[in-house]
Amino acid sequence: MMKRLNILVMPLAAILALAGCKKSEPDAGPTAQPSEEPVKQSAENWIKANYQDMGKLLYAQAETDLDGDGTPEVLAYVGGPMMCGTGGCNLVVLKRDGLQFRKVSELSVVQLPVGVLDSKSNGWRDLAVTIAGGGVPAHIVRLAFDGSGYPDNPTVSPAEETDSIGRELIPLEPLKPVE
Repeated sequence: MMKRLNILVMPLAAILALAGCKKSEPDAGPTAQPSEEPVKQSAENWIKANYQDMGKLLYAQAETDLDGDGTPEVLAYVGGPMMCGTGGCNLVVLKRDGLQFRKVSELSVVQLPVGVLDSKSNGWRDLAVTIAGGGVPAHIVRLAFDGSGYPDNPTVSPAEETDSIGRELIPLEPLKPVE
């Protein structure tokens, strides 16, 4: 009887011993946590997101601190068949708002070059833009910040003619395609 019990107990012991073992799986190493830190929006991505229905777009951009807060604003000159006419293309002033941009102003009929002046209005530096086309000879105008934005049309008052582009930010050069 003892022999018979050993025969039953031995397989039972082996089964119990094996039951405690885990199936061996390849070691995947430490668990990788996604390290996706939020990424600052680029001016090009802002243009794509906000003018997606405007066809093929071109742009040039510059950064400068217009409001004196230590964070540069972005000036984006946006061109394309739906964005330009004989008077020029659109100039957008963007302010960083966390990781995204907030549009401060959008000016139509702007020609290049675009500059910034030393003078200020309502705490923001004045812009200098070139206007021309539609029978108007090329000249530079000063655009003052009115407390909420810059004038949307530099060809009419309150834009004032000036003789200086100031510090040139966006030169008269070919624009880059928005990818």
